[in-house]
Amino acid sequence: MAEQKSQKIKVLKPSWKYFALSYAYSILLIPVFGIGLLSLYFVWNRHRQFRYEVSDAGLKAMDGRYSQHIDLENIQSIKVTQSWLNKKLDVGTLWLQTETRHMKLFGLTHPWKFKDILEEAIEAAKKRRHAKDKTKPRSPSYEPGEMERKNYLTGLWQQGLISDEEFREQTD
Repeated sequence: MAEQKSQKIKVLKPSWKYFALSYAYSILLIPVFGIGLLSLYFVWNRHRQFRYEVSDAGLKAMDGRYSQHIDLENIQSIKVTQSWLNKKLDVGTLWLQTETRHMKLFGLTHPWKFKDILEEAIEAAKKRRHAKDKTKPRSPSYEPGEMERKNYLTGLWQQGLISDEEFREQTD
């Protein structure tokens, strides 16, 4: 728990620029029986629901109902997609792919810079994991108490109290 408290978490939200076309359509539809106001509300509501939390260990994408979490070390590939308007406004969508699923982070400003930063963070997370695995103590390949039993039987065998055949039977 203390490890999670020491992590720095950065909260990101989709840029309004990603929704610019939807906002423009909604404003244009206002004179048509107020449909634009309803549409404007839905676009605004969708825009404010999404947020992304980035830490040095993982990414969390949240909307009003669901939440997804991906550890950085599990991300296998990152792809940036942009429409022509998104390129002009410098926003885009990041697709993060793991072995079993994918996560979509849309509406990010400067997506190519964020991709580069994320790739560096993924490499750092993989190095930390590798270093942690190296220092992890190995589990014994024998059952608890088995070594004491073998030492006891070896002592009996060396003293001549049990035969070679009995020793092999007991240790196998």
